[in-house]
Amino acid sequence: ETGETQWEVPENFSAAPAEPTDVSPQREGTPPPGSSPTGTGTPEETATKQEPEPEPEPEPEIDPAQKRLEDAEKALNEPDAIMEPACLDNVGELLSSLGGQGGQKAMQALISSFHGQTAICGLLSLWLSDLKSSSSAENTKEASVKSSQEVREITQDVVTRIAKERFTKAGGDNIFKLKKSEAVFLEDMMDSERWRKLLIDLSAANRDSTLLNYCLSSISKRGHHREIAKRINQSDHFAVYSAMLASEFAVVGNIAAGASIDLDSSMGLYELVDDLRRTCTSTSYTYLYAVELLRYLVQIAREKAADAGKHSRLHQSVRKWERLREELESAMVDPSMSTSTAGSSTLFRKRRLDVALTVSELHQRQRRRLDPTVSADGAERNTDPHRDSLETALAVLFRFNASGTQVDDATLDKLLPGDGDDGSEVGKLMMAYPLAVRILLGHLFKPGSGRVSSMLTRTKCARLIALSVLAAETATQAEIGSVKEEDQEARATEEEEIKGMLLTGSQMCELVENMVSFTVTSDVNNNDPNPSAGMKLSKLALKSAPVAQGVVMWARELVGEPDFVNSASYATLSSSILSLVRIIVLKHPFSRPSILGLALAILKHSNSEVTYTRMKALKEQCLRLLLFLLVQGEVSTVLSNLTARLNQQGSSEIDASLVRYFVGGLLEVIRPPYSPLMVQSLGAFLLATKCTEALGSSYFSKENKARCCQLVQDFRKSPKREGNAQLIASLAKYYE
Repeated sequence: ETGETQWEVPENFSAAPAEPTDVSPQREGTPPPGSSPTGTGTPEETATKQEPEPEPEPEPEIDPAQKRLEDAEKALNEPDAIMEPACLDNVGELLSSLGGQGGQKAMQALISSFHGQTAICGLLSLWLSDLKSSSSAENTKEASVKSSQEVREITQDVVTRIAKERFTKAGGDNIFKLKKSEAVFLEDMMDSERWRKLLIDLSAANRDSTLLNYCLSSISKRGHHREIAKRINQSDHFAVYSAMLASEFAVVGNIAAGASIDLDSSMGLYELVDDLRRTCTSTSYTYLYAVELLRYLVQIAREKAADAGKHSRLHQSVRKWERLREELESAMVDPSMSTSTAGSSTLFRKRRLDVALTVSELHQRQRRRLDPTVSADGAERNTDPHRDSLETALAVLFRFNASGTQVDDATLDKLLPGDGDDGSEVGKLMMAYPLAVRILLGHLFKPGSGRVSSMLTRTKCARLIALSVLAAETATQAEIGSVKEEDQEARATEEEEIKGMLLTGSQMCELVENMVSFTVTSDVNNNDPNPSAGMKLSKLALKSAPVAQGVVMWARELVGEPDFVNSASYATLSSSILSLVRIIVLKHPFSRPSILGLALAILKHSNSEVTYTRMKALKEQCLRLLLFLLVQGEVSTVLSNLTARLNQQGSSEIDASLVRYFVGGLLEVIRPPYSPLMVQSLGAFLLATKCTEALGSSYFSKENKARCCQLVQDFRKSPKREGNAQLIASLAKYYE
């Protein structure tokens, strides 16, 4: 058989065993079955044995043409035979065999066998979709598009539910007994995005199914790694996991080298890193494999970049891969970043921490032999007593954080530089482990029990952060080739200045969180002799990047507390916080992802003590902040997050009036020409069901509807990309 008819059967697939037959030899002296034990029988028995057996009557020969005709008639008499793919072949057989009489016979069989189950289901789905669609639809064209989408979703849900309920391993593996040409439907399912989801979900629930493992491997070979990563834990499918990492790491490198998004999915870097963080830290061995692969990738890329010169784009990819490795390490060490359901378990956190620290350079560098050919006892090791002490203290800091304990002065003293030490080495070490800086910022800024109360300990934390800031500044100057001569006195002055701003900023955060509201200013040069706490905090956040990071960390922790949402000062204090982070967005680009999370968190809030008008005004302020982020370049991140929330079933955090408010503001600030990223991101947002219903109502002004129509026309003039034409056609059905 050829590859067209023969399956690529997986190695672990075994066909059903044949029925066993008795082939054991007869024992000597034992008569055969049915014979007499003595070897002789009665005369009647002897006569019976001697009579010849009658020959079986030959089966009557069946005419092949008659057999085909009977099979065709039987198939046409089956219920709903007209819906079967071979219906026309059966009708043709009757016509060729019986002529005109065969046509009448086929017609009568199809009419009598038609029960219309499919048509009834389709009509019922149309009725349901019409009932669910908005009663204020202005044209039948829009209602027809909505109905077709509803029918498709309902049908998909029913088929998916039935398949999940009735699928069995034995039934699925029986498909391998078919010829490949007979099971072509399986290939069609793997090529369809809608049915791929069903196959992936089934494989997650039936891990021992040979058929589903084959499908999962085939889907991975087709390049749909991200769909697999979003729906299952790949720790049970190492080949799929390895292929996914190779593909996604390449995408990260391409984005770093100049592409702003993944061209295949229009996914931004932040979304991609979120998926990788969740997937790679799901188990210990997936994390170990991902970290080792990143190390190898960075090593190879650095060698090639050195040959290509300092202007090679590989340097940018190396930085992104190193940053990705830092994110994975932080996710394993920091309990607040754990994505597992077992993340609250003390034993689980301890295990993750042990794995992360054992794999990290903090542990491995001191134990790595410079000459692997020498035995472990006599091998020279990469030892540096001072650096060993710093790395050990940093590991202790991580352990304190993982257990939810505040760091003590003894650990901080081991990290602080001694007499005659400018602190550059500890600054470089903390720059290599950004989680350490975040932990220290949390001790200064986070509200509640995480904030350090001792002024001496706070001063030590602020000094270590200042040393890491100076080390980062020195590394940046060296990279761009503008290294300045070190002036110890100027360095000490700058260190004290950064330390003072951090201490003052943390004190201002502690002060304003107990207020009803505070004043925000964007004028750094305002020389008010008696500035308020809010104005002081605003100036410090604009002037100092570490203070800005601390303020955003404080704000996110504060709005995430249930007590704050239900407090009397919630509405006014939240408005002040949103005003503060809005001015930070413009000055400090690296704080934008965290500020986006802050705005989305406030959109989820609900306070029964606050009036609807006041709550709506607060959420409109959040949407204005999202528009501000979008204008600053966070197009894909903002729109993809909002699209996900609109498509979330049962979510009411963004109602129809807020959707119209956001789209109205968006139409005010965007202008053509539009990039492919903008077309895909904004198109997906506008096609969300809640968005089409909100914009199709009479409350959305005619002027804005005309702008939406013009927007679709401008999309047609944008640079072409695969998939955009279908997206624009769908938009035209709603908005033109």
